Amino acid sequence: MLTTAENQLMTRVGPGTPMGNLLRQYWVPALLSSEIEADGPARKVKLLGEDLVAFRVTSGSVGMVVPHCPHRGASLHFGRNEHEGLTCVYHGWKFDVNGTCVDMPNEPEDSQFKDKVTVASYPCKERNGMIWTYMGLRADPPPLPTFEWNMSPDNPPIIWRNFRACNWMQALEGDIDTSHINYLHRSLNAKDLSTVPGRGMSSAASLQDLARKDGAPRLEIEDMPFGVMYSAMRRMGDGIDYHRIHPFLFPFHTMIGGGLDKNGDLTAFNGKVWVPVDDEHTLVLEYHFRPGKPWTDQERQQMMEARNPWGFEDDRGEPGGGWKSKANAGNQYFWDYEVQREKLYFGVLSNPLQDSAVQESMGAIYDRSNEHLGTADAMIIRVRRRLIEAARALAEDGSIPPGVDEPEVYAIRPVGALLPEGADWLNETMGRRDVLDQIDLAR
Repeated sequence: MLTTAENQLMTRVGPGTPMGNLLRQYWVPALLSSEIEADGPARKVKLLGEDLVAFRVTSGSVGMVVPHCPHRGASLHFGRNEHEGLTCVYHGWKFDVNGTCVDMPNEPEDSQFKDKVTVASYPCKERNGMIWTYMGLRADPPPLPTFEWNMSPDNPPIIWRNFRACNWMQALEGDIDTSHINYLHRSLNAKDLSTVPGRGMSSAASLQDLARKDGAPRLEIEDMPFGVMYSAMRRMGDGIDYHRIHPFLFPFHTMIGGGLDKNGDLTAFNGKVWVPVDDEHTLVLEYHFRPGKPWTDQERQQMMEARNPWGFEDDRGEPGGGWKSKANAGNQYFWDYEVQREKLYFGVLSNPLQDSAVQESMGAIYDRSNEHLGTADAMIIRVRRRLIEAARALAEDGSIPPGVDEPEVYAIRPVGALLPEGADWLNETMGRRDVLDQIDLAR
């Protein structure tokens, strides 16, 4: 349980807030590369409570600027994007990706006024289908984190986005809450492990199949250079334990291991980036990565359909446009109590929508002083403490938070492991978690 003051510190992310300042130490995933095209329309973006406009110029570089022209405040979202810059349609002032004014046609030709005018901007980097932006104060930003999924152009992940109408920590905590999978995502038909009836999983050793055998996992927590890692151990019987070993990586990254193949090795895993749009909305970037075996086009299509069978609302040009689910609080996520009675523990189709429904049902920002936490919440408790302590240390003495200047600590995978009862899970799985030597750092 947090105090009201601690809850406020953890959930508020706007400019000048302790947690907002912490998050701005890191690169923030802002857009998929496919969402903006060269000389195409600028796109509205909102990150950490700040309204922004993103655009891709003729050469392919990406700019991220505040939305109002510094002349008289007209929106640059309507700008003409051509010839290496975004031009305000009101008076023709033109800006490059760095926010520099490169043309001011309504001023005399010999005027030097344009050399004195800029529009506030944030640097962007693009890698493997993702556009990142740095919103911090450093003139020389830190390096991008060395995530395996973001550094494998020959094996791009399946990646999609969705919105949660709640605070970022409220959403993130669902991904480090291992015991809820035994309930919220349960199928009542043991032969169909999917949460979309009719879309069964083929692996007999799937995550759900293993996890359903023990509904009260025992958690062990370890602080790590990147953040926090836990093992959720479930008894399988015959002297075998199943470990779900998953990390939280500063400031808003989580990873979840997939099922196990016949040899007990990792087949695929997914991760999520819980990017605060503002205090009450979250952009969820979810990726599915399969090491050493690229996804086929058919698998990509099947995955997208399974993740959200209802599809998304039309893109109306607002932040996150095209990624807001048609199933939402306004229609109760198409909750079907007959499905809940006969097929699913919770009658909403697809895991992400089930998560959305319960997390948004808590309200925009849940008052954690009302909680009653148990042993199954140990990972959530530790992650909250690490974030609050890091935000306070940054505010009080300028301590750089974990991972900012150590991109290599992000080169890890989550794992699922069948180990002998009482085994040292941390050491036994080290070789499978650490993948730095498998990544081409030159990319």
